[in-house]
Amino acid sequence: MRRVVRGIALALLAGAAVPAQAGPAGAQGADFIYVVEPGDTLIGLASRYMASEQGWRTLQRLNGVADPYRLVPGSRVRIPLAQIPEQAASARVVYVSGGVRANGRPVQVGMTLDEAARIETPAGGSATLELPDRTRVTLPPATTVAVNRLRTFTRSGLVDTVIRIDQGAAETRVAPEGGGVGRFEMHTPMMVTGVRGTRYRVSADAGGSRSEVLQGRVGVSAARARMAAATAAAPQRAMTAAASLEAGYGIAVSAGGRLSQPVALLPAPALLPPDQTVLGPSFEAAWQPVPGAVAYRVRVARDAALSELVWTGTASGADAARVRVEGLPEGTLYLSVSAIDRHQLTGHDAQAPVSVRLNPPAPFTQQPAADAVRYADAVSFEWATVPAAASYELALATDAAFTRDAAVHGAAASPAARALAPGRWWWRVRSVDAAGLPGPWSDAVPFRVEPKPPVPTLQDDGGALHIGWPDGGGGPGYRVQLAAEAGFATLLADEHTATNAIDLPRPAPGVYFIRVARAAPGVAPDPAAFSAPQRIEVIAMLRDGQGGAIGSGDRPDGGGRIRLR
Repeated sequence: MRRVVRGIALALLAGAAVPAQAGPAGAQGADFIYVVEPGDTLIGLASRYMASEQGWRTLQRLNGVADPYRLVPGSRVRIPLAQIPEQAASARVVYVSGGVRANGRPVQVGMTLDEAARIETPAGGSATLELPDRTRVTLPPATTVAVNRLRTFTRSGLVDTVIRIDQGAAETRVAPEGGGVGRFEMHTPMMVTGVRGTRYRVSADAGGSRSEVLQGRVGVSAARARMAAATAAAPQRAMTAAASLEAGYGIAVSAGGRLSQPVALLPAPALLPPDQTVLGPSFEAAWQPVPGAVAYRVRVARDAALSELVWTGTASGADAARVRVEGLPEGTLYLSVSAIDRHQLTGHDAQAPVSVRLNPPAPFTQQPAADAVRYADAVSFEWATVPAAASYELALATDAAFTRDAAVHGAAASPAARALAPGRWWWRVRSVDAAGLPGPWSDAVPFRVEPKPPVPTLQDDGGALHIGWPDGGGGPGYRVQLAAEAGFATLLADEHTATNAIDLPRPAPGVYFIRVARAAPGVAPDPAAFSAPQRIEVIAMLRDGQGGAIGSGDRPDGGGRIRLR
């Protein structure tokens, strides 16, 4: 009974693999299936596929053919795979991203992998293999597969391939040139798929296995060992252990070996196209939510077939409708977004081309540094020179997204100065090539502009130092410092005043320095907030009999001297 049910399941697989056109049609268990074309004979088929044309007698007996010269077009001829001569084949690595390894060794583009190869892609890597018939198998991040069988039919060159997915997923385009396939199967611990001339996906994790058909048709069955065990106890239920899956449908096998009913894949999301040209290695992918989606799968590839992945990610949540894509290379890329349903089946994908421009590269910003404060009416911006740049563009805004009060200024070279009002600002810069095309912006740098420090003046009447400065229009007040040296390491006076004037005790004659900063009481100002040190000379005073100053030296009025150091 077990053999009978297994035959039924494999027959379903075969039916799923047969296309409308004739020719090589995949495998049915231990047999290769050929769909008869007009003019075919058993002798011709034996000569084309088997070790000898004498194998026609085996074909006649196996298929119950009355006349070996009269085959009905569209009928199926079974040819034992064991009687088809094969030779070893290799898969060629056509794309690698990240630290992919095969049999423990690093994988590089152009490398060939043979039967029994075990390939592992890391969390941030992917790889694409190409078989002799141009079939491509793309392995996304965090995937482990083993090539259980990789051969070609000696006489026809058709491929005989079995790939086992131990973890992760794989997407394939089988026999894209339409020549048919001898056998192409993808196995997971819980699922077997058989296919010809189609595009589909297979994935496996601790929760089970899934397959989604995007083009063509596949046959899906629960893993044979599980199916055979179920058959012995419940032969009728074993009928559900295999299914024919049309394009636009997905199916799952649970961790317990239960095959689900086919489920219609969710439609492709409506993408909100990114800018025609993305300047820089990142952009925000956005789309309209899809009813029934619990998450979204987002991929970016170098090719429209999505066989050369450069970025993959997932946006979780039914209302998730955007994700930040980062680390992209320069060139024309292809964005793909698919909705994931509650069965964890990935639906149809929406695609959009994205042109990424990384050159000329963004300059390295130097000054102002992040969160710097400038006490000035104008700010000087500095950046490293980019050899490929003919000029630069400097952008200034009052928000990090450069949406408020944003302005872009041309600059021939670094540094470049701009007058700015007090407040919080962000700046960034980009290179412009000789053709006038800009590259990506540098990272935005926040900084703050504070009013320019007031410049003090001095009046010396011989009794006190009267220090004043222009009124700043209110605020927390001012800090005034007096020192005997310009570094202000040792302060002779350090006072706060709420007004724009202060009297300090008159020191002994000599050279001193004063400076003023806006500051609140009890708060030590940033050294940069002070005015430039002002050099003053306090001179000896001659006094009359009543103690009044009558002048000395070259200042008969008794005033002190002040000048900018």
